[in-house]
Amino acid sequence: MLDPESQIVAVPHPPEAYRALVKDSQITHAAAITIAPHGNLRRTRVCNDAVMQLAKDSAGFFYPVCSVHPADGLVASREIDRIASQGAAWLKLHPNTQRFDVADRAVVKVVRKAAEYGMPVLFDAYSPWDANQPGKFVNLAAAVPESRLILAHAHGPGFAQLLIYDILARYPGWQRNVWIDISVTGPMMAGGPFAEQFAWVLRKMGTDRVVFGSDYPVDHPLTAMRSVAELGFTDEEQAAILHDNAAALLPGHKSREENEDERPACSAGAGEDLEAPPAGGRGESCSPSGSPGTSPPVVPWC
Repeated sequence: MLDPESQIVAVPHPPEAYRALVKDSQITHAAAITIAPHGNLRRTRVCNDAVMQLAKDSAGFFYPVCSVHPADGLVASREIDRIASQGAAWLKLHPNTQRFDVADRAVVKVVRKAAEYGMPVLFDAYSPWDANQPGKFVNLAAAVPESRLILAHAHGPGFAQLLIYDILARYPGWQRNVWIDISVTGPMMAGGPFAEQFAWVLRKMGTDRVVFGSDYPVDHPLTAMRSVAELGFTDEEQAAILHDNAAALLPGHKSREENEDERPACSAGAGEDLEAPPAGGRGESCSPSGSPGTSPPVVPWC
C-alpha cells in the first residue's frame, strides 16, 4: 500500500512517531517527501539529502520523494540530475505552498526533466483559488506525454472534473499518464451522500490509475485506509488502490502477487505528505517558508 499524502514533521510528528503509529498495521513502506523553497539551493539540497538519508537509515521503510522549485530554472534542472543519480523515487511539487501556476512554462521544463529519469511527479492538485487548475494539469500531461503525474486530493470537492480523463482515454494519442491520489477527498466522501458518485467517477477514470493517501496528521492513516473500503470498492480494486498502482510507480518494488508469501494482501489503505526532519534531526525547518517546526513531507503502503 502506498501513502503519498501524509505529513511527518520534526515536532510533533517525527518519522519515529509515524512508525509507532502504524507498527501493527499492514503498512510496510512510506515515502519521505520534502517541498523545496524558491531561490534557496542550499536549503533545497539539505532537505533532499535529508529524505534520501532517512530512506537509507530506515532500511527501506521510507523511500525518498525529493523536490525543486520550478522558478529556479537551470538550478532546479541540475538538482533533478543530482537527486536522480542518488536514487530519488519521485519528485514533489506543490502549487499552493510553492506559489506557482501549473500553466507556467517552467513547470513543463521541470516535469520534462523528471521524465528523462522516469521519475513520477507528485502534485498537490486542489486549489480553491484557481478554478482552471484541473484543465492546466490536462495540458501539462499532454505537453509531456512521457511523464507520469500523480495528482493528490482528486481535485477535492471538484472531483467530477476527473471525468475529462475518461473522455481523453477514448483518443488514440492519449497516454493515460495521470494517476489520482485520493487523500483528504476519499475520507471526506466516505460515508456521505457523495461517496457513490466519487467512486463512480474514479471507476470511469480507471481504478488502475488511483492511489491511496491519508494526509496524516490531518487524517489518521488507518482511518483513511478504512475509507477505501467504505467507498464501496471491491477487494480487487482495493488491492490496486492500496498497493499495486503505487508499486508500479516505484522502481524495484515487487508486485502484490510476488509478495503474497511475505505479507497479507491489503483490504484497506494509508496517507500523503509525510514530512521528514532535515539532516541532523534538530528540528530545523525544510518547509518553503523556512519556519521552524514545519519540515519536509513523507508516505506508507502495504
